[in-house]
Amino acid sequence: MTVKFGATGALLRARRDELHLTQAAVATRIGTTQSYIAGVERGDRDPRWSTAVEIARALELEPVLVPRERLAAVQAVLTLPPDHDVPPLTGHRW
Repeated sequence: MTVKFGATGALLRARRDELHLTQAAVATRIGTTQSYIAGVERGDRDPRWSTAVEIARALELEPVLVPRERLAAVQAVLTLPPDHDVPPLTGHRW
């Protein structure tokens, strides 16, 4: 399945900028070209899932598939401040 990236490309670029990496450096990490990474960031290229995972991991991210019924809970946890203690996310409520 091909994922439409659109806004995701901008998020990848922001993460790459946070890590002070060039497009060429990311491309080298995954064995592709700088122009391919540029196309993904612009939303012109829709990478295969396996390539999207490689790009994410090159940017020290870990892609996760979340069941829709649990998406609100995951989003709530992700928006907590870094110093907030989160109880273990286990049990029937999750």
